[in-house]
Amino acid sequence: MFSKILATALNVRRVNHSHAYLLFVLVIPIVLTAGCANQQIPKAPVDSNRLLLADLPTYSAGEFFEYDNGLSMIVTESSNGMVSWKYASGSASSGLANFLVPQLTWQAAGSRGTSTTNAAADFLWPLKFGNFGRFDITQTIYQADGGAPETLGRRWECNVEGTERVSVPAGDFDTYVVSCNRYSSDGNEWRGRHTYYYSPDIRHYVKLEKRYAGGSIRIEQLRGYGFNSEYLPEKEQDELKKQLYRTLADGKQGISASWANSDQTVSAMLIPYQTFSGAGGKPCREYKSIYNVQGRVYQHTRKACQAADGSWQRIRL
Repeated sequence: MFSKILATALNVRRVNHSHAYLLFVLVIPIVLTAGCANQQIPKAPVDSNRLLLADLPTYSAGEFFEYDNGLSMIVTESSNGMVSWKYASGSASSGLANFLVPQLTWQAAGSRGTSTTNAAADFLWPLKFGNFGRFDITQTIYQADGGAPETLGRRWECNVEGTERVSVPAGDFDTYVVSCNRYSSDGNEWRGRHTYYYSPDIRHYVKLEKRYAGGSIRIEQLRGYGFNSEYLPEKEQDELKKQLYRTLADGKQGISASWANSDQTVSAMLIPYQTFSGAGGKPCREYKSIYNVQGRVYQHTRKACQAADGSWQRIRL
């Protein structure tokens, strides 16, 4: 019972405009009577006219996201609602495109694991204020030293708390706020909470707060995101490279050239800029690549020099 009360106390709700004035009236007397007590009024929700619809996100191989706590993750494969990720630490995982559901398989230096769940692939999506749901998941962890596997059962309860504009190193974003509380398998013991700040503009979360039963808190804030075309299928890579080589060799400054894969999930606009001489007099050029990947737009400004075989090799800016 105590754990349920604790979970409720910790699960702070954001409010809509219609409740903001009432909250303000209630908080002022508390501040005045408590003196130096720290009271914070939740931020007002984002104007719904500014927010895009929050449909279930999709991903393409080559998309990457980097956070200020050192986490760096890139999509290595995406098919039929399943996504595989590779991390800068060397670990890897695979699971639903729905990031609210924990990964179904993972591999790290000292362990690996598998999970089974009754969560639907589109659990809680599309995101709307007040959406609520729960699911169960069972994880089996295998240690690299060959020890006996450990099986853990968990129950998750998630709800869309509201909307909020947040600032992170990557910029300012209008977000949907989704909190997922984790309990023991019988639902009686609160174990922690994940709060996601999901931006429909980039169709991924820009901030994640993790609170644990022991009192510790971890926060991940997006600092960068982009697209690496080297993870495209080999045929698509070759087509894109040929278009880029033609653009750099013959394109007029500021005039774009376009490319798209066969199913139109990835497209690119290549814009050549000034030409200059590199080491040994090699022709070099600055260019901008603008990718549209599953509705997410990425921009990169780069420089490349032409090799003897006619190919162009990127150089550091």
